[in-house]
Order: sequence, then C-alpha cells, then structure tokens
Amino acid sequence: MSRERNTITINKLNDEAKASLKTRVISAIVGLAVIIPAIILGDWLFLAEMILLVGIASYEIVHCAKKKYSIWLYICTGLAMFALTFWPIFRNLIAYGAVGEGHIYFYFDSLYISFLVLVLSIFALFYIIMWDENFTVRDASFIFTTGLLTALGFQCLTFIRFYPANLMGISEGFYNTNNTFVSMLLMIYFLIAVFFTDIGAYFTGMLFGKKKINPRISPKKTWAGFFGGLIISTVLSATFGLVLAACGYPILPVVKGFSIFDLNHWYNIIILSAIIPPFATLGDFVFSAMKRYFDTKDFGKLMPGHGGVLDRADSIIFAALVTGLFIIIVEAACYGEINPLL
Repeated sequence: MSRERNTITINKLNDEAKASLKTRVISAIVGLAVIIPAIILGDWLFLAEMILLVGIASYEIVHCAKKKYSIWLYICTGLAMFALTFWPIFRNLIAYGAVGEGHIYFYFDSLYISFLVLVLSIFALFYIIMWDENFTVRDASFIFTTGLLTALGFQCLTFIRFYPANLMGISEGFYNTNNTFVSMLLMIYFLIAVFFTDIGAYFTGMLFGKKKINPRISPKKTWAGFFGGLIISTVLSATFGLVLAACGYPILPVVKGFSIFDLNHWYNIIILSAIIPPFATLGDFVFSAMKRYFDTKDFGKLMPGHGGVLDRADSIIFAALVTGLFIIIVEAACYGEINPLL
C-alpha cells in the first residue's frame, strides 16, 4: 500500500499569467514615478494629487452601477467626498485662520468627521432620488456608504503623510519640516506594509495557492497568498520600524519626550505591523464584492492591469483607516487626552 506524501508544489505560470504580470509591473512603475515625488515633497504637491484621486474615485463610485445618472449626482458626490476628505483643513482654517507659514500640513493635527457634511449629503442624495428616475434608494445607499468609506480612508492617508510634519512643525516652528526624511518615515512604513501585503499575497498565491478563501467574491485569492502576504508584510514593516526606532528615528516623531513608536514602545510597531495586512486584505474583498454585485471587472481603466483608482486603493483605504485610528487611540491613551474623533 502506497502512501501519498503531502508536499508543497509550485504552480506553473501560463502565458496569460506572465503577460498579466508584465503589464502590472510596468503600470506599477509608472504609478510609483508619479506618486514618489509627491510623497517626498509633500505639502501642496501631495495635496494636489490627493484632490485628483478623490475626484477620480468619486466618478468611479457613481459610474460603477453603469446607469445614466444626472450630472448633479456626480457633482454632489464629488463635493461631499472632497469636503469629508479634507475636512481637517476647512475645520482648522475656520478655527485658526491662515497660519502655519503657508504649510498645508499644519491643518492635519488629527482626524475629523463633519456631521454637517454628512447630513447635507444625505439630503442631496434623497432630493436627487425624487427627480431622477434612474436613481434608487439602493443606489443612494451604495454611493453614500462607499463614498464615506473612501473619503475617510483618503483623509487617513493624507493624515499619515502630514501628521508627522505637523508634530515637527509645531515643535520646531514650521521650518520646512514637511520635506525632511523624518516626516516621510510613517508614510514609507505604511506603504511597505500595504504593498508587501499585496506583493507577498500575489506571488505566494500564484506559486503555492491551492485552497480558495472565497471564490464567490474573489476567485483568485488563496489562503496561501493571504498568509504569505501577512507574514512577509509584518516582518518587513516591523523590521523597518524597529530598526529606525533603534537608530533614534521612530516612524512618528518624538513629542513630549517620547514617541508611540520609539524603542521603548516597540510593541506598538509589532501590533500595527500585524493588523495592517488583514485589514488591507479585507478592503480588497469588500471592493471586490462591490464589483461582483454590479457585474463589473474594474472600477476604472486608469492603469492597465490594475484598473482604476479604487481598484488600487481598496486595500490602502482600509489599511489607512486602521493606521490612522490606531495612532490617535494610542496617543490619546499615552498623553491622557481625548481625541475629537473618539
């Protein structure tokens, strides 16, 4: 009697998979060439790119259902998402005026949600329902929920880039701190965590993936890919954060004598590194479920092989949300202050 041995086998790549991989790599390189200068220079250039992404994302959300809607729906959705994403700027401009020596990062001192914008958005959607026969309550619910989720995710992403510079600017008098290497460390750490979740899952799933996680929503994602992305991302991002902390450059600048990510608080780095990959994967599944519901392959065609903004930002949105909330919750606990979002 022969016994079958449980061995790990490597999947062979067919021509389609190789062509798809080549297209994805080229598009990713072009995308990074556009994004990296904004991350490095920050301030107004980063804000400009975020405004562009919010505008494209708002269009993709409305266009997802493939119905002929009124132009006012596109306008209202775009304005609402723009207001929710950049509410910290509007709020602090009203509170403090034009201060901070012209640096936009001065206004991102925390995360904020506008109750006024939420209520006005609901009213606008239901008014459109009244006179646009193609626009239903189901459509309004989808656009409101997805738009809110996306806008808050983009606000958290902007917060991740601007908040370290904000902390440094307040303590150092806004002496061009936005463009220093230290102010970029949190964003670099975040991108390592998110990108290597995707990259690790893609390659380990492609090579070793057998058992599907949920074929109904995402037929290509496997458990091997999930755990591969989780392990690779956690190890690399945690190592990045710990090494910088050991060198005296924590990914969040030192304020009031310490940082929540310095070497004395090494466990915060480990915890955040471990929770980003599952939430990034959840974001991928949530937006995939939306596409399955509307029977569409991609939200857009901005990047060949990658789709539109939402196709690339799905995991980033959820990861940014959990990262932003983690920072303000841990800081509130450490500093003994109540954050306005909590």
